[in-house]
Amino acid sequence: MIVILLLVIPLFLETFFLYRHEYRQRERAVIDDLKWLAVERAFFIDEMLEMDWNLLEQPSMQAAAERIPLPPNARDRFIALSKSRQAMLAGIAISSTDGLVLPIPFTVIGKDLPRAYPIRIALLNAEGAILWESASAAGEALSAEGPIDNTGIDVQLSVDQQTIRSLHLQSYYLHFAALVVFVGLLGCGAVYLFTWRTARPLRHLCKTMERVSDGASHARYTPDWMGFEINALGLQFNEALDGLLRHAGEAERERLHRERLAQEFSIGHEIQASLLPTHIPGFAGLDLASAYLAAKEVNGDFYDLFVLPNGQLLIAICDTAGKGISACLFSLGLRSILRSLASTSLSLSELVRKANDLYLIDAQQTSMFSTAWIGFFDPQTQQLTYCSQGHPPALLARGAQLEELWTEGIALGASKMDQIATRKITLKQGDFLVLYTDGIVEAHNPAHQLYGKQRLHERLMIKQKASAQQIADQILEDVQLFTQGAPQHDDITLIVIKILPR
Repeated sequence: MIVILLLVIPLFLETFFLYRHEYRQRERAVIDDLKWLAVERAFFIDEMLEMDWNLLEQPSMQAAAERIPLPPNARDRFIALSKSRQAMLAGIAISSTDGLVLPIPFTVIGKDLPRAYPIRIALLNAEGAILWESASAAGEALSAEGPIDNTGIDVQLSVDQQTIRSLHLQSYYLHFAALVVFVGLLGCGAVYLFTWRTARPLRHLCKTMERVSDGASHARYTPDWMGFEINALGLQFNEALDGLLRHAGEAERERLHRERLAQEFSIGHEIQASLLPTHIPGFAGLDLASAYLAAKEVNGDFYDLFVLPNGQLLIAICDTAGKGISACLFSLGLRSILRSLASTSLSLSELVRKANDLYLIDAQQTSMFSTAWIGFFDPQTQQLTYCSQGHPPALLARGAQLEELWTEGIALGASKMDQIATRKITLKQGDFLVLYTDGIVEAHNPAHQLYGKQRLHERLMIKQKASAQQIADQILEDVQLFTQGAPQHDDITLIVIKILPR
């Protein structure tokens, strides 16, 4: 029934919609015909007048012509209309008072006009007044006019609009009846029978699905020669059912695998959380703060602030290559190595060299390595000794200047190191030091634009007067605003150290 309605209703609506459009087209066609006929009829009358005038000018025809009083203002050649004679008179003047005329019957003027519809013919003067008409106008009409040369008279042809409407309505009824018979009855009947037959495979497929839902997993769809797309759907259903039964065990194993993977991720995040200090140690003369934003994936970032036995402060920030639990475990091992070696009062270069030797024992088997920035701060001399092992340089803000603190060096675990390059700098009141991992500068927004070092430098210079924790929180907030919620693939780790007045 839906197919029938979708087929028939638009056709009937199209017929109703085009009724007025076709009627307007018919009216324009009638007007065009009338214009052409009016010009043709005016030319026909003009030829007849010219022929009669030529005849009247021949002496042999003047005896047969009728003599009439000369009409007022008549020229040598003139025309007159005689309602009593029902004719147009073509005449010539033979004296100042008399003229000779030959009649042109009105029936001749309207002769041979098309009879597809009644045409009214009329003669109009220059003012538009009717001099003669074949029939009285019954109402609104379509008309066209054609001038008769050298006479001042126009031929007007018109057709009653009601006649046009009646003819168009008859044509419309015939078209509508044909539409009802051929489309409404024959077409709809054929569509209904064809649809009913082609729906049989669909009914069979529905019954097969019902049987399967009731537990008959062996039920299958059998193709029908008139199934068309339903056959493809049924065969696909058979394949899907076979695949569902075949892979039911695999789906269960996949579910267990996902559960184990989720547990591993949970363990990885717990290990990653254990890498970070539970609290920032208080240290005289320094304002210490940190910020950390974990990525969706498990990474190997960590930082440490550790007070040494000699009263100095160990400052370390590291980033282990790779992702996953292995990166976390290597970071945990490196942090343990640094803490244990730092308690033995070694110099910074010796500490880093021995830490690399121990770390390299495990790292060289897996090609794992870690970048690191490590420093010792002496509160007595305000001196900072540091080294950078392939890590982004620390940033020292002093007044309007921003200096990068770095040394030449390779990442820990990359290879054996014989010497470690270190540098020293004396910090002053109001200085602040920022250590970070590359997760900050490589943070990206949805358009894949990077946060970048330049943006970080600009934000640091703006926020110099704030406390260490305020600087850390505001930079982290600025990174989050920039990324606009885009998922990040690396942790964002930040340490801020501000030198306080003594």
